[in-house]
Parts: sequence; structure tokens; C-alpha cells
Amino acid sequence: MAIMKIKGVVKEYAWGNKVFLPSLLGYEASDKPQAEYWMGTHPSGEALVGEVPLSEIIGRRLPFLFKVLAIDSPLSLQCHPNKVQAKEGWKKEEELRARGEAHNYQDDNEKAEVLCALTPVTALCGFKEFDSAVKCLNEYIPLSFEKYLKEKKDSKDLFLSLFALPVSDKLSVLDELCENIEKKGENKKEGEFFTPDGVISTVLKKYPGDIGCVFPLMMNVVHVAPGEALYLEPDTLHAYVSGNGMELMTASDNVLRGGLTPKRIDLKELSSLLYFGASFPEDVKKRENNGIINYMTPSPDFMLSRMNDGVFSIPSSIDAMVIVEKGSAEVMENNEKISLGKGEVCFIEKGSSVKVSISGAAYMASEAYV
Repeated sequence: MAIMKIKGVVKEYAWGNKVFLPSLLGYEASDKPQAEYWMGTHPSGEALVGEVPLSEIIGRRLPFLFKVLAIDSPLSLQCHPNKVQAKEGWKKEEELRARGEAHNYQDDNEKAEVLCALTPVTALCGFKEFDSAVKCLNEYIPLSFEKYLKEKKDSKDLFLSLFALPVSDKLSVLDELCENIEKKGENKKEGEFFTPDGVISTVLKKYPGDIGCVFPLMMNVVHVAPGEALYLEPDTLHAYVSGNGMELMTASDNVLRGGLTPKRIDLKELSSLLYFGASFPEDVKKRENNGIINYMTPSPDFMLSRMNDGVFSIPSSIDAMVIVEKGSAEVMENNEKISLGKGEVCFIEKGSSVKVSISGAAYMASEAYV
């Protein structure tokens, strides 16, 4: 089959939204938060063709993993390995996996990712310049800075020193942060985006006692408008805070956490992956190709694209997936045709001569091709 309708997998995580995915995908809302919709061949959540895993139908696994994210509250601070780090980490943990013990790596692949906002998205992404981070820390936790952080020379030193504090000292730092946020009384939102104060207030409420609540003072708060996109290199500390979006990534589920989580944190492994220098994500450039709007990233493994009202030819050199965000679509290959409604997904196998007719808007995940 050159074209086939597929069904993805809904993931229920605590940070998810209860209504966005049910509304998009057309199923009844649940009492449990619906956080991610996976469309791909990763073993942790593989799409099906009828009752058969997609990888069995096409005889291979795809290099990318396509998701819809529905973010109701902040995710954990996290980063991902690059290719070399992932292969080394996977091999290093072979005995841990065999014994069923806690481990960091779920596969041996890197995890770069791009998120295109469907609604306004606020995210934490990368470290500020060191001097800027010091200024913020001095403004929000001056007593703690003087006591614990004054002699630190770079962002890595600040980060690791905060983690190393005894529990009682961590709570003292968080109490000071909480008190000063309330005193400042700054706006928590600008329209639908969280301000930096809003981010800190939100994480303090969700993760009381977690020293990760201090790290937004050291990080960039990024706003992504609908239709715009954010690209994250594997070594970048980040956390999505709010909003909904289409996410495309290398086919990996490798996550190293760095705070704002009840889950396991391996600080040594995390710090070996993280880039602690200043980095601010650039806007992802868009390039139109035969009417298809492509989001251009450095990744050779994937490309995210958008198609609005019209008929589009899908390059025959790529495997691709198309999900309808609004309206409907028809996917045609010779005499074969598949109709898609809102939230439905079609897989297009490489080597096919396929056209997609869209009334509304759809997103496509594929291998990089331009």
C-alpha cells in the first residue's frame, strides 16, 4: 500500500490538557490529562494500520517521530543526547537494562526536535548570558545569592551548586523566591503568553520544594506565536510551559531531566550532556516549496511542513505523514484515494506519486528533502 490511514497513540501525562486532543481527534474528553498524540514507529507508542503496527506493514522504522502536544502545565526541565552521546549511553547502560534497574536511555538515537505552535506557546529554552543570570538571581533571591552563589564563575557552577544544597537550604532559597515574587506583583501573563514572573509563579505552585523553580531565572523565556516554530538542539535545557503544538523529532524517547519533576534525575549524566553556555533559539525560517510551507531546521532526519487550502504534490523521495488540523483532505495515488477528516492521519510511503487536496489546514512530517 502506497497510502494508508493510520491511528496514533494518546499518552496520558500529568502536564497534559483534558480537552485539546479530544477536540482535535474527535473522541470524548477524559478525566485524565491527554498530553501527547504519537504518530510514528517508535516502540514506546507505535501507530497502527487497522490492528497492525505500521513498521510491520512498511518493513522498517521511520527516522522521525510526529506528535501533537497539549500542554496544560509546565513539563520537567530536560535535555536530550546527540547521536554520539545516545550511542555511548545506550551501550553503557546495557547491564542496567538487563537487570531491570533504573536507567536513562530508552534507545540509542539522538533527540532533536521542532515545535510549531497551534496556540500561543510559552517555553523555557537555553541559558541566559552569565551576567544576565546573575542579575536576575540577585534581584529575586538576593540573600540566597550572597550566601550560596556569590563566588560562582559560570552557569554550570550556579546550576550544580543549587542542586548540591542541603534540603533545608534549598527550601530557604525557594521561600525567598516565593516571597519576592509575591512582593513584586508583576503581571503573570501578556495576552496568552506567560511572563517570566508568571513562569516562576506557575512552577512554584506546581513543584513546591523543587530547586528547579529557581532555574527559570537563569534561562530564556520564549514565546512562540501560532504558525511559528521553535527548534531545540539535543544539548539544550528546556521545558514547555503552556500551549499546544505540532512536534516533530528524531525517533527517540531519550530524556534526561533537570528539575521540575518527581521523576528520576541523574545529575552527573545530565551535566555531561548539557550546553551551559548562553544560547537563545533563533526563529525557525520558513521556505515555500511548490506551495508547501517547510520549517527549516538543521536536522537531516526530519522536516515539518504546513499545507493550507489547495492541491499539493508530495515528493516521491520521502516517507511522510499528514494530519488534518482543520477541515478535511483527500490523499490520492493513481486510482487510490483516502479521505481524512479533522485529526485523521495518513502515511505516504516513499516511491509513490501522491497528491493531497486540502480544504483547511494540515501538517506534514517527513524526512528532510530540501
